[in-house]
Formats: sequence, structure tokens, C-alpha cells
Amino acid sequence: MTWVIAGSALALILVRPFRVNIAVWAIIGAVLLVATASVSVADAGAALVRGTNVYSFLIGMMGLAEFARIEGVFDWLAARAVKLARGSRARLFGLIYIVGVCTTALLSNDATIVVLTPAVIAALARIDAKPLPYLFACAFIANAASFVLPISNPSNLLVFAGHMPQLLTWLRWLALPSLAAVALTYAVLRFVFRHDLAGKARTLDDREPPTPRAIASITLVLAAAVLVGVSSVGGPLGYATLAVAALALIVALATKFQQAGEMIRGISWPVIALTAALFVIVAAIDNAGAFAATRTLFARLPPLGIGATIAIATNLVNNLPVGLNIGETLSTIHPPQVVSYAALVGVNLGPNFSANGSLATILWLAILQRANIRVRAVDFFRIGLAATPLALAAALLAVR
Repeated sequence: MTWVIAGSALALILVRPFRVNIAVWAIIGAVLLVATASVSVADAGAALVRGTNVYSFLIGMMGLAEFARIEGVFDWLAARAVKLARGSRARLFGLIYIVGVCTTALLSNDATIVVLTPAVIAALARIDAKPLPYLFACAFIANAASFVLPISNPSNLLVFAGHMPQLLTWLRWLALPSLAAVALTYAVLRFVFRHDLAGKARTLDDREPPTPRAIASITLVLAAAVLVGVSSVGGPLGYATLAVAALALIVALATKFQQAGEMIRGISWPVIALTAALFVIVAAIDNAGAFAATRTLFARLPPLGIGATIAIATNLVNNLPVGLNIGETLSTIHPPQVVSYAALVGVNLGPNFSANGSLATILWLAILQRANIRVRAVDFFRIGLAATPLALAAALLAVR
């Protein structure tokens, strides 16, 4: 019964039928698992409490991203990239890719999807260039750069639940794998879209968005500095992120009162509910045998095999539940560090294979749909199949 309920909930999250918010299916699944005693009320409550740091991180990062969006930071960055490209489609692709790397590294992959992608769409409307190469760059870099820093992806908090490494340790293990993932993903995407990126693009509208206010830029720089500082000592990133988002809210209240309400409303609260429900679902399937299966995986495979297997699993059930399961396993068996970091690479980079691999990519598809830009799942898979294996293999081999 546990596997039927949990599997159905996860499948509905991936398929997204009837245009119902995916959080609904996760919540229904979690409630049914408790109602059928597949997971006890006490275990479900404990699972929900374990996610507090992750919920705080998600709320804080989405709040910061909304603050930046409202202040026009990403619209300005995208417009500056267009201007600096001086009509070169290829140069514009590289500049947007760089902006995406920085956004993902410092504000998480969700910010790259939710805030940068719409800004890129708006900027591209002002020039004669096909949007898909640049939008695929946003989607792929959101996962490829998501282990540059501990704050680059909520999944990092799931995998290293309660024992986040210090920043120097993180960089020692993941700086080279991150560089490999970012560089090789860029190289393959640049080759795949080489025809679309050839030549010069005409400017259709030379109007530029206003420069962001100094107070907004200072707030975001301060927030990034605080988060990097907290991660450098292995501190509680979730609560630190929530704190700096509260600072941004105070700035909004003090300077543009109406923006504070917009900032709060802009947070995707269903994503928080989805994450909480997934904690319960994963607790149930762990009790039903998933935990034992993952322990066997870690015992029998080398780090490269572990990372590759986890990467495939993220595309079958999404990287959030996989990250939760891996985090529970790592906190119990305490494997060699190389195994933990290989698992993290699989959780973060593996979702680039398919459109269902990560929540960020699911959100990306929804944003494109609202903008009347059609991308089929098979199109994403075709490009993912070209871009991901080389980047994944290189990143996993660099974990040492």
C-alpha cells in the first residue's frame, strides 16, 4: 500500500494532470500515508520538523529573489547583457550564461528559473534573436551550477541534512567538479545551438529598464556576503537565509511599502507545502524499504556508479525526494566523503537529463508556457541527452 500511494503521488507530481498545483498531489499522498498507517503520526511529525531548515532556506531565497525582481535587478542585468553583446548572438549567449552561473551560485537555482528566466524573455523581445538557446541556458545552468556553493540549491541542504560542510571543505571537494559541469554544459549547448547563435541580431527596441536603486543592490550584496560567511563556518544556512530575507523585507517596508506585500505574495508558498509533504512521503517509503535499498547501493557501488545511479533516479522520481532519501542515508551510515560528494553531484546535475528531473525545471516549463513559448519534454530530453552525460561523468571523476 505504501508504494502504491507514494508512487502515485510522485507520478502525479511529475505528470501534473488537470493543471492542478503539484503541491496538492504531494499533500494528498502524505495524508493518505498517515491515514493508512504507512507512516505513523509521530514519524510524520518528526519528518516535518526535520525540514525546518530547508523550509527556511526556500522561503528566504524566494523572498530575496522576489526582492531582486521587484527592484528590477534581473531586468537590468539581462538588458545589460543585450547591450554588451553588441548584436552578437553568440556573445549574448555567453553573457546570459555567466549571469545564470552567478545567480545560481549566490541566490540558488530557483532564482535563476523564477526570476532570471522571465527577465531574459523580456530582454530578448527587444532584439531579433531566437529565444530558445538563451532559455535553455537558464534551465541547464540552474542545475549545472547548483553545487558551486552550499547556498546554490535547496537540495544541498537535503543531502547534507544537519551536517553541512564548511565552505573551504566544500570548495576543496566540489570546485573542480563544478567547473567541469559548468564549462562542459556550456560547450555542448553552444555546439547544439550553433546555427541559432550565428551572426548578428537587430535591435527592435532600444529602451532599457531603469538602473536598480542603490539600497537594493547594497542589500543583495550584503545578503550574499552573510550567506557565504555562514556557509564558511558550516552554519545553519536555512535560518541565515530567512534572516537576510527579513532584512530585505524591512528595506522594502521602509522605502517602498507596497513592495513588501508584493514580495511576500511572490513567494511560492505551494513549493514549501510540496517540500513538507515530500518529507512525509520519503519517511514512509524509507520505512517500506527504500532506505535499505539505498544503503545497499552505497555499499556495493564505487562513487562514480553511485553518482550515476542517483542521477538516473532523479529523472524517474524528481531530485527532491531522491535528495531527501540520500540525506537520510548519509546521516546514518557516514560513508567516506568522496561518496557523499559524488551523491550530491548526482542529485544536482542528474536532473539535466529530463524536464522532470528537478522542481526548478518544472517551474521553467511553466514560465515558458505562460510566455507562449512551447518546449516539449522530448525536446528537453534530446538536448539533455547531449549535454548531461559528458558533464556528469567529468564532474564525478573530478570528485576526489
